[in-house]
Amino acid sequence: MDRRRFSLGYVSFAQGKERVAAQVALLGLALTVIVRTAWMSDDALITLRCVMNFVHGYGPNFNIDERVQAFTHPLWFILISAATLVTRNVFAATFAVSIMTSLTTWWIVTTKLAASFWPGMIAGAGLLLSKAFVDYSTSGLENPLSHLLLVVGLLFGFISLESGGDRRSVTICVATLVLTYLSRPDLLLLFGPFAGLVLWRCYRTRNETAYVLAVAMAPILSWIVFSLLYYGAPLPNTAYAKLGTGFPLTVLFRQGVVYLHDSYSRDPITLAFISLGVLLAIRQRSCPRAIAAGIVLYLAYVISIGGDFMTGRFLTAPLLAASAILAHTPLSTQERWIVALAFAALGGFSLHATLLSGRKYSDDTFYPTGITDERGFMFPSRGLTTASKDFLAQPNWAPTDGIKSIGIACGLLGIAALSAGPATHYIDSCALADPLLARLPAKFEPGWRIGHFERRLPSGYAQSILTGKNLLEDPATRDYWEVIRRATRGRLLGLDRLAAVARLNLGMTIKPDLESYREGRVAPRAVDLSSLSQQPVSDEAWFAPPNTLFEYAIEVRLPSRLAISSIDVSLHNSKYLVEYLNQGTYARLAEFGPTDHDGMIPFRLKLNRPTAPTDRIRITEIESYGQYSIGHLFLNR
Repeated sequence: MDRRRFSLGYVSFAQGKERVAAQVALLGLALTVIVRTAWMSDDALITLRCVMNFVHGYGPNFNIDERVQAFTHPLWFILISAATLVTRNVFAATFAVSIMTSLTTWWIVTTKLAASFWPGMIAGAGLLLSKAFVDYSTSGLENPLSHLLLVVGLLFGFISLESGGDRRSVTICVATLVLTYLSRPDLLLLFGPFAGLVLWRCYRTRNETAYVLAVAMAPILSWIVFSLLYYGAPLPNTAYAKLGTGFPLTVLFRQGVVYLHDSYSRDPITLAFISLGVLLAIRQRSCPRAIAAGIVLYLAYVISIGGDFMTGRFLTAPLLAASAILAHTPLSTQERWIVALAFAALGGFSLHATLLSGRKYSDDTFYPTGITDERGFMFPSRGLTTASKDFLAQPNWAPTDGIKSIGIACGLLGIAALSAGPATHYIDSCALADPLLARLPAKFEPGWRIGHFERRLPSGYAQSILTGKNLLEDPATRDYWEVIRRATRGRLLGLDRLAAVARLNLGMTIKPDLESYREGRVAPRAVDLSSLSQQPVSDEAWFAPPNTLFEYAIEVRLPSRLAISSIDVSLHNSKYLVEYLNQGTYARLAEFGPTDHDGMIPFRLKLNRPTAPTDRIRITEIESYGQYSIGHLFLNR
């Protein structure tokens, strides 16, 4: 026997065992980190409310009285819904699916995509040192599914390109990458160049290519058809809300640059990792270059939309693409050391949020940029290891035969709406879950926050939602909403509804004055004094009778000109400015609220001397809260 050959074989076998042991140990570390840092974002709770409505028979909707796709990720929604039916707990389902999916993604990058042992280990270690990857390995958002679909698609793309392009590998590659569209549509920019390269390089016959495209596109086309028939729109409502803000591109571009800078300041390894992936691709053949082209396209898109308010969220997919490039690149010993040491140095800046993160992790700092460490903000109360049993309990989804109450929110909409249950219609003033507001421009005013594009609610909107009637005061907005109402609330296959869907999507509707909504010039709600309650109101819900709801201001018309000497009014707890009309302009009369009480609050004021005669007073909110109503109003009583 050749003793030298036996010895080398033994060494190779021993090294193989050691490497497997190292991979398993690092996998255990990845599992530990992901579980210890698991958390739930508020935006994810918007999807979970849709899941709860769906599994309880109310349809895949945010509010049970209208069909609106309030989530961007139908595939993630379906996956969480299925897991919820199995686990009987929507939180357990979301955490379990997120953790298993992220762990599988990490394993594929470090083992299956790796050209050799060390590039895979370095790529895997880099991911665990990235705050962005750790944060969005859970969170309840679609990132884990997007990551998995992306790396699986890249894996089969590499296989198809390196094996001569057998139809099975090409089909799985393209179908998986295209399926990523149903996890997050804008990822088309990221995987598009690579999928196109695979189709081009592996082209054999027109029929085979047609077959691959048919298989790949079938799920997407099926969902688009379903979405158009069921929701009345081919795209998620979130797309209309975030891409139709009306904000200047230059403003969003500047905010997008700020978003990248914010990520680098908190988590320098993430952008460095992405940059390394692009640089490694440039020196190689067309395959990695196609991935790098997708990364550059996607980052340009992220900048153009202003990024997000969650630091690092939109950088995780390009990070995974870069990790695939690194893992699949043969590195010299010197290059391995350089990359490993650079990752260790850069990753050290955010160790407190990754490898060393524990139950006490928290960061509620709010910067002027509007970008926050969302996990740091939510983890103390919504972490897997820190949340109370009450938070993680299955929400009580009591049966209801219709809407009994309403709420208005933008920030923390998810927890408010999920806690309220199906009988409450929540108006999302940031328009992610509202079909009318999503088609109106956002208010462009100082202090706006990226990801929170608030709309000015049309006058009469809250009362319309509560009563189920179209009571909007502006005629043009009322007519426009009537088409939207038919599309989202009409009988599913009714001819009038299908006609409304066609009109809405073909641009055959007349829109209201959009500039008035952008500039905040929406006319306030106007009512007669006689329509308000004649009895004092206190401690009632803001939407309960006899209260009159209004959006931001209400004008009360008096039956005749009156010199006001006292005012007795009940308002929902917020801060209000009361004015009276004097010679064509409004003059200040008083300010009321807020108090440490909740519900309807009575306010009384005796003036030192009467005002000039007036026939109208106006009450305007001056502390953004969203839920405004007036109960009674007495003058000079």
